[in-house]
Amino acid sequence: MGVERNRPTQARAGEWAARSTGALLLIAGSLAAPCALAAPASGDVTIDNLTFTATDGDAFTIPHVEFDNTNLTKDEIVKLFSPDTPVDEERALALKLKADKIAIASIDILGKDNSKIHLSGLNARAVDSGKMGILDLASISATGPADGGTVSVNAGALHVDGLDAPFLLADASAQSASLVHLGGLTLNGIDIVAPDFGGEAGQTDHIAIASVVVQNRYTTDVVSTNLSKVTGVVFEASAGSDTAKELASLGYPKLELSLTAGFTYDEKAQTLTFGEITIDGAQMGSIGFQASLTNVAPALFGGDRATAAQALIEAGVASLQLKLVNAGLFDKGLAYLAKQEGVASADLRKQWSTTAGTIAPVMLGGDPSGLALGSETQKFIADPKSLSVVVKAKSGAIKAGDFMTMGDDPTAFVGKLDITAAANR
Repeated sequence: MGVERNRPTQARAGEWAARSTGALLLIAGSLAAPCALAAPASGDVTIDNLTFTATDGDAFTIPHVEFDNTNLTKDEIVKLFSPDTPVDEERALALKLKADKIAIASIDILGKDNSKIHLSGLNARAVDSGKMGILDLASISATGPADGGTVSVNAGALHVDGLDAPFLLADASAQSASLVHLGGLTLNGIDIVAPDFGGEAGQTDHIAIASVVVQNRYTTDVVSTNLSKVTGVVFEASAGSDTAKELASLGYPKLELSLTAGFTYDEKAQTLTFGEITIDGAQMGSIGFQASLTNVAPALFGGDRATAAQALIEAGVASLQLKLVNAGLFDKGLAYLAKQEGVASADLRKQWSTTAGTIAPVMLGGDPSGLALGSETQKFIADPKSLSVVVKAKSGAIKAGDFMTMGDDPTAFVGKLDITAAANR
């Protein structure tokens, strides 16, 4: 059946991964519908040859859909997908939807700009009460025009546990939609080829990501622990391109990165602790960040967006820590910049050291901790192994309002802090 359906079109290179994900969320919005007071399941429904043609020329094709043990009739499911269905009626059907399993072998999206998105092997299980027990997708592939050429996005298997995304079915007042509830997610084998970021004609950049993993544990509706990892991130520019030459001059034929982040939340104490957010680079080193927040209301995780934003504003910062570990990037960067400026590396190192010893005390309004910070930074510049800076509130926690007004009186703001630094320890 051919019908009209409006869907946004994005055609820039940096948006194609998001566009592919958006296509998946469009389908998930129909699958993960809340089911308050749903009618008893009535049976299985199979629909063939679903097509949606957007007014901007994009065409959606779904050859085959299976709903197992669903409470909707075939006519209701067709209405759910049809753009001719009034918005309120479509939302009501989505709110009613319940199914043991929904299987879609493939979804194809063809744009009038010749862009193509293909999703294969989509399976959703335990669709009930606003939650999707399991969502699996075998693969994603997309190609489309971008400035200077064509961008392609490919990804392997996606697995999602415990998804509840009420914003997908929110009404016009989306601000009131609750935040996403997600038990876990894994995505493997992401591969992106795009026109050169520097705009050089005929050149491409390649980005690969081995895996993305997100794990959440909940206490009632509130996240108690989170662990997120992005591994095997590789960036390569076309050989001979200006981007590749710049990287080579730094000593990197390619960039290899990984990210680890996690937090714990104590609902009773209302404390949020970021154990460590770390970015590692092969033959570069790492940047690590830790933080301890107080007075963090549970609404930050379980409320609507406005309430969550207010909870964040009312939270306090008890401590922050930044840690740099050098494994080559500092030395390579120093050599690169010295060459750019036409000076010896040793002379530039001395210049940096002098600047660090001068600027830190000035930035901290003459506070004694500024001298210590400058001294430890100088030690790191002289022998770059590691540098750790810890900032703690002297009394309780620093509120959002304190940060917003610190420019009015920096000295008074710094006076509320205990700042320590340590190099090469």
